[in-house]
Amino acid sequence: MAWVEGATTYATKIYFENGTLAAVCSCPYYSVCKHAVAVILEYLNFIENKKNIPQTDRNDDRLQLLERGSEDLDDTDIIYDASDDGDKVIATGERLSTIPGIDNYLGQKSKEELLDLVKGIITHHPEIRDEINYKTRIDTGKSSVLVKTIEKEIAKVSKEPGWRNHWKNTGYTPDYSRVRNGLQKLLDKGHADEIIQLGEKLFYAGVNQIEQSNDEGETANEVADSLKIVFDALGECSMECVDKMERAVDFGLRDQYGICHGLEFFWKRKYSKKNWGLLADRLLERLSNVENKGQEDSFFRDYQRDRLTDEILRALENAGREEEILSLCRQEAEKTHSYVRLVKLLLKSNHTAEAEEWIRKGIAATSNRWPGITTSLKSELLNIRSLKKDWLYVAALYADDFLKHPGLKTFEGLKKASEKARVWHLVREAMLSFVETGKFPKQSSGWPLPDTGIEKSDNTRAEKAPYINVLIDIAIHEKRTDDVLKWYEVYKQRRGIWPEDALKDSVASAIGTRYPDKAVAIFKELAERHISMTNVTAYGVGAKYLRKAQRILKQNSRETEWNDYLRGLKEANRRKPRCIQILDALSEKPIIRVPR
Repeated sequence: MAWVEGATTYATKIYFENGTLAAVCSCPYYSVCKHAVAVILEYLNFIENKKNIPQTDRNDDRLQLLERGSEDLDDTDIIYDASDDGDKVIATGERLSTIPGIDNYLGQKSKEELLDLVKGIITHHPEIRDEINYKTRIDTGKSSVLVKTIEKEIAKVSKEPGWRNHWKNTGYTPDYSRVRNGLQKLLDKGHADEIIQLGEKLFYAGVNQIEQSNDEGETANEVADSLKIVFDALGECSMECVDKMERAVDFGLRDQYGICHGLEFFWKRKYSKKNWGLLADRLLERLSNVENKGQEDSFFRDYQRDRLTDEILRALENAGREEEILSLCRQEAEKTHSYVRLVKLLLKSNHTAEAEEWIRKGIAATSNRWPGITTSLKSELLNIRSLKKDWLYVAALYADDFLKHPGLKTFEGLKKASEKARVWHLVREAMLSFVETGKFPKQSSGWPLPDTGIEKSDNTRAEKAPYINVLIDIAIHEKRTDDVLKWYEVYKQRRGIWPEDALKDSVASAIGTRYPDKAVAIFKELAERHISMTNVTAYGVGAKYLRKAQRILKQNSRETEWNDYLRGLKEANRRKPRCIQILDALSEKPIIRVPR
């Protein structure tokens, strides 16, 4: 990390990310830039000349500047001026003994004097007094004192919700390290039963805190790390084996925030078929009582019932009672719409014909209310028929989807299946006619695909034919440049609709070879609009489009035209220094010159 002198003074940091060099800089480019290259060269120079490389700490001005980020800055912001700091650095990991005079001062004190000194520090610093008091209590040999201490610590640390403000890089994450230390101390002393009781309080307090927190999961991670010790204790406690297993299931079923992932280590222990069978019977008894819970929210009830069923299926499998598994899944499929689970198990058991029956039944039951389940079931049916090489039926399934929701991805799947069935010419013609006119193909008009036997719901798309976005996407995919341009012009003429940036970008990229002037005009329009936003991030986006325009002009030997345009663009934005810096990078001048 270093200060780098450029148009002004920038803070630049180089680091490794997944084994690859990465960079962040306070310049307008923000990431990999010429300043980053300069820092690497200087670093290599230090290594080559065996110079000592100084280190920095977290209070360094450069880190603070970089943590602010440059994306929010515009040309009215003032870059931090570090010219007075020179190349000063602050060493990290500095030992206490390096503070001038500290060794002599402490070395001359007696034990009693040092004790008085520490007591004085404790008196004036409540946080230190609290820490020492906690360590004193958990070091006691009495488990009852330790349990009460941990209980109080759970109540204390779970009181305030966690939060994070990424704009200001501030926040609070509750620290559960004391709770973990205390629980581990109890476990080491063999008091696993007490930990289970504390674990229940930890779970409920943690869940309540997570629900009130506003962070990126840091609070949940703290709670989860503490619960891992509880789950270790669950395997060691004095409960009967099946009781332990049922308690573990309870924790998992109550977990809505992923804080019980530590249970995987509990389940890696060896349990007998007898205990798995006893657990299955207990859970089946619970399942029979779920139906009698009245009129609670159906989605939540089905979700909870499905999770309980998953636990029963695991218990039945481990108990060697496979014959009960399919029966249970058939029973639950219609109750909770868990058709996909049943279909997967049927296919695994080679009951393909029955799987197809349940797929059709499931689609009929879910197509209007649960489209996600319907999509998954259709995907299973596609796989079944693909394995059978029934390409006409596979193409028919894709065609049904395309007629309901036209899109390029479905069109590509339809093409592959239809080509294998040798009917693509007829299918393509009908599909293109549909997206252009809205007319559905008719079985009586030589339509080559069979009826899928799946009830078709009405097409609820608000957009009327022609589906211009789809026509453009397909034309680009098929490299029909004239049709791309034709439908793009139609799109622009639609009242109240203006092409999005992504569409313009795709169109310009597709027509660049045949219609370079039109493509360059689109890229210029995109670039100039972003540059006019007077924002560093927008400048970078604008530069992306300018590079594409530059590439087309260069391919057509029109470098002079490009240079004149760039010169005029820089003149028009001369009052925006950061914009000028980005535009300068488009000149293709080398960042460094390597001596020959």
